[in-house]
Amino acid sequence: MRLNLPIRFHLALLVLVAGGCVSTGTFEQKSTEADTLVKELSSLQREREELVQAKSVLEARQAQLTSEVAALAEQRNKCETDRKSVEELLDAKEDSLSTSIFNLRQQVSDLSGTNITLKKDVENLLKDRTEEVRKTSSSYDEFLDLMKDEIARGEATVSELKGTLTVTLFIPLLFESGTAELKKTSGPTLRKLAGYLKGVKEKSIRVEGYTETVLSASWSLQQYPTGWELASARAVAVTRFLQNEGVNPLVLSAVSYGEYRPLSDNISELGRARNRRIQIVVIPKE
Repeated sequence: MRLNLPIRFHLALLVLVAGGCVSTGTFEQKSTEADTLVKELSSLQREREELVQAKSVLEARQAQLTSEVAALAEQRNKCETDRKSVEELLDAKEDSLSTSIFNLRQQVSDLSGTNITLKKDVENLLKDRTEEVRKTSSSYDEFLDLMKDEIARGEATVSELKGTLTVTLFIPLLFESGTAELKKTSGPTLRKLAGYLKGVKEKSIRVEGYTETVLSASWSLQQYPTGWELASARAVAVTRFLQNEGVNPLVLSAVSYGEYRPLSDNISELGRARNRRIQIVVIPKE
């Protein structure tokens, strides 16, 4: 069996030391150098393997690109052939088609004018949309700052999607279980919102009521047979409060969704608690 290089080298050095040819210090130095060289050799071999793999990948990519170039060249040749055919056809029918060409050029000219007008309209719309997005983002930040205390207590959330701002107020902040009469403690929060919403222009404000699927024992089934009625009464109560605080009633509306648009599951108490809510939605006017 052949000894590998490091072992044979170490044995050679051992023989030299044993024979008195080299000192122990020299032997250790040479042995260290040999180990270093072996490690460097191993590193270089790994690097070579990586380079070989990289070369293989590049060659495969080169082959793919070559194929793609060939396909593009074929398409270019076909386009060139088609272009020549069209040119020959146009040359052959130039006299008979001159009037049609003139008319088409006139239409192109008219369309160019129309396109310029449309381009300006699109630019104006984009400018308006950009300004709308900027205003919405600014309003979102203002809502976050306005509701930071309620958000910190887990009583409210604020979200923005495609120009629509939504403030979600969870029921314990506003109502006792099973009732549609606003708590006195809800006043400061709703007044803050009303103060901001009074300044909203060219928007609609929709107050949405939501319930869960489980009827509370405290519900008056005669007054609120289902979640539809309770959610509606709560939405109207908040809407009237906002109006009384000076929000323009022409932009206000109240909507009930009952139990049918839950945020979470209706199995756990935590899920049901999230589903019991009022959402104040600020949307662009239709």
